[in-house]
Amino acid sequence: MKKKLVSALLCATMVAGCLTFAGCGSSDNGGSSNDGGTADDGGTADEGGTADDGGAADEGGTAADGEGEGEEIDFSGTFGDENGTPISVWTFVDQHATFYGKMVEKWNEANPDKTIYLTATAYPFMDMHNKVLMSFQAGEGAPDIIDIEVGQFPNAVEGLDTWLYPLDDAIAPYKDDMVQSRLDAYAGEDGHYYGAPFHVGATVMYYNLGELEQYDITKDDVDAIKTWDDWKALGKKYVEARGEEGKFWTSVDTGGTDWMWISMAQHGEDWSGDGSNPNVQIESVKKMLEFEKGMLDEGIAQVSPDGIVDNETGFKNITSKNIVSFPKAAWYMSRFIKEMPDEKGNWYIAPCPVFEEGQPRSVGIGGTGTVVTQQSQNQELAAEFLCYAKMSPEGEQVIWEDLGFDVCNTSLWDDDAFAHDESNVYNTFFRNMPYDVLNEIKDEIGLIKMHKITLTIAEQFNLTVFNEIFESGRDIDEMLQEAQDAVELEL
Repeated sequence: MKKKLVSALLCATMVAGCLTFAGCGSSDNGGSSNDGGTADDGGTADEGGTADDGGAADEGGTAADGEGEGEEIDFSGTFGDENGTPISVWTFVDQHATFYGKMVEKWNEANPDKTIYLTATAYPFMDMHNKVLMSFQAGEGAPDIIDIEVGQFPNAVEGLDTWLYPLDDAIAPYKDDMVQSRLDAYAGEDGHYYGAPFHVGATVMYYNLGELEQYDITKDDVDAIKTWDDWKALGKKYVEARGEEGKFWTSVDTGGTDWMWISMAQHGEDWSGDGSNPNVQIESVKKMLEFEKGMLDEGIAQVSPDGIVDNETGFKNITSKNIVSFPKAAWYMSRFIKEMPDEKGNWYIAPCPVFEEGQPRSVGIGGTGTVVTQQSQNQELAAEFLCYAKMSPEGEQVIWEDLGFDVCNTSLWDDDAFAHDESNVYNTFFRNMPYDVLNEIKDEIGLIKMHKITLTIAEQFNLTVFNEIFESGRDIDEMLQEAQDAVELEL
């Protein structure tokens, strides 16, 4: 049974390396690979982990120190009151470990009657997620708290309250202020919340306004965009005004499914269905593929070099002004800070266009659902600390400043000292304030629920469908049928 689980997880992680819908590590000022992961974490394991960390997890290890003999560990540290209650954390991103260390100091200061002594250990992405499932299956060896990457979360939540401790009570003090779709992303089929989110991952549109203004395209022109047709028309105007070979409005991905997620959210569809009845031939997917293919055929778009905008080649393509607009989650702001610092003052953030006015303009992409295990000897305290760290105004302040994630506690979005703080690098890098945009779409941030089959679907699109359609000119309906057949065969 254990071997079967690990084999399945290895396959899933190899797929995750091709995806750009997850995300949560952080780099320096906060990056994270597709979610934050760290292009930061080494690539696009979308969420922080690096799929190429690979490898099978050591079955050893103890909840006390989070280590097993011979295991590779990226980071290990202790924080807080040595006389406090011991709490252990596993993560797959070093910056997450230090975040928890910072938050335990704040917790202890605010709660001198129930202080914590925290041991945080960061493992390579695959090693940690293998260890998680093995410890759950064995019923021993798990720590108190674990970061679970969004693409891996379906594996962990499958055990519901047999493996995980429900967070409902600990979430309660913050729930009314949280973005509901982010809480729902980490809910179980039994209706309980099992994971605490790091960020919203709200998808927005980025515009190089500094470049567009050289061709008489203004902020007002950008703000006037409502639909994808409007966006395409402005792109055509720019490309014609530019009149230079190799310069495009945007690029379409062959190694990431973000565009599909945006369209699904706008149409209220989900190609994973309930996890057991997937359907990739839905209207929203076909419509977006046709739209992207049309832009390529008209010379308005190019295929993203190396498949995505979230890698070194993508960053160079942006700084070379080969593209001037693209959709990506809010955590991509950290890529500008770390990878493209000279772009400061050029870029403007706006809501995404829609196919029909009235549709939601965003979708949450990427994330880390942090859980409390049933094996914890201090479940209630661990849950209370976790939700304080990731949902309280104090914790969200650190998440924004240190990790650069768009926080889930919307009470801060209207707090001028937070959302308009000019000492914050993210608030001053762009032409406008990020939370002004987030407030505009606060009630329009959709959710595409992760299921185990989601990774299989993404594999089909990232490795075959996109390349065949965008690069080889294959028929869209034909490729969607092939993908549907492959997914059904997998089931």
